[in-house]
Amino acid sequence: MFATTSPLGADLLVPEGLGEDLPYFRADDLDAAARFYGAEGYVVVRDLVPAALCDRVRQAFDLEMRFSRTPILRQQNMRYERNRFDARGFLANPIFNVQDLETRRFGAFKRSALDLLTGGEVVRVVGALLADQRPPGSVKLIQSMFFEAGVGTWPHQDTYYQDSAAELGAAAAGWFALEDVAADAGRFYVLARSHREAPVIRNAGELDFASGHERYKEAVLATSASRRLEWRVPWLGKGDVLFWSSRTIHGSLQPAERCTGSRASLTAHYLRESDAMLQFHARIRAQKMTRHNGVAVGRLHDQDEWRNRVARFVAAHYPNAWALARRAAMRVLLRAASRRDAVISPSSAASTPPEPRAAA
Repeated sequence: MFATTSPLGADLLVPEGLGEDLPYFRADDLDAAARFYGAEGYVVVRDLVPAALCDRVRQAFDLEMRFSRTPILRQQNMRYERNRFDARGFLANPIFNVQDLETRRFGAFKRSALDLLTGGEVVRVVGALLADQRPPGSVKLIQSMFFEAGVGTWPHQDTYYQDSAAELGAAAAGWFALEDVAADAGRFYVLARSHREAPVIRNAGELDFASGHERYKEAVLATSASRRLEWRVPWLGKGDVLFWSSRTIHGSLQPAERCTGSRASLTAHYLRESDAMLQFHARIRAQKMTRHNGVAVGRLHDQDEWRNRVARFVAAHYPNAWALARRAAMRVLLRAASRRDAVISPSSAASTPPEPRAAA
């Protein structure tokens, strides 16, 4: 085991090999995997993605994207930036929404990533995890990211950013290991059973995204400590996928100073195809929908559209003004949502949403 500390400063042991971790599941044991997901708020499915497809994604990144100077929307700050690399030569500013990349420039990388995220076995597993009391049905991909270097991500619940409008907790996400991820490379963690034992921390009031994001991060840490939630950091090899509920507290560790490797991965967020996307607990967010492998794929900033390329140009050349305008728009959105909730029910903003149904 690799010894490190959690974001709370507590001792944390990270499996350095498959034999040091729980056995978890394979795709042919889907009923048991879904039961585990319902009880624990996450599940690992081993060897779900073919190794050759993982390699194809990374090769396409090297061929089309590594040396590109095109500004791309980034996961950490939602700004259009050129690639930045760490001292080891790995991409340090992860890509947000690979499905929105410009096909003319990055077609092979986009296709290979979407082939992976909408593959038949992946969709079958996601459908089962989202089934609850319904039979497994169609799913849609609403968001994705590509990582190469470990960057560390604060503990959070995805529902704060996006969720199902039908039911909080009815969205699922997956972290797809494109290589064997070393224990010191910034491994992904989850807080087991936090989808049931921790409340939904609302994107509202002093914790809203526009002005209270840092306070939100502190609130998640305080909740994790007060509930004495269990931190788990699964071993993930090439082709393994860790799925979690939108109510599960999770994140990724900072890579250790001794780390010399990458932790190449894709992340994807899914809804039932019939569910609308709820954004920031404030609005239904419409998405342009296309299909890949027959699976619905949402595009918010599709760079194949000229107007979005114009927005990219403005955002890349005037980043501070773009960020200020985006933050101002966010404040207006969240204040309007707060006023609407107050009119509907004075106590609704503080109420805890219904518990999610257990997976079948």
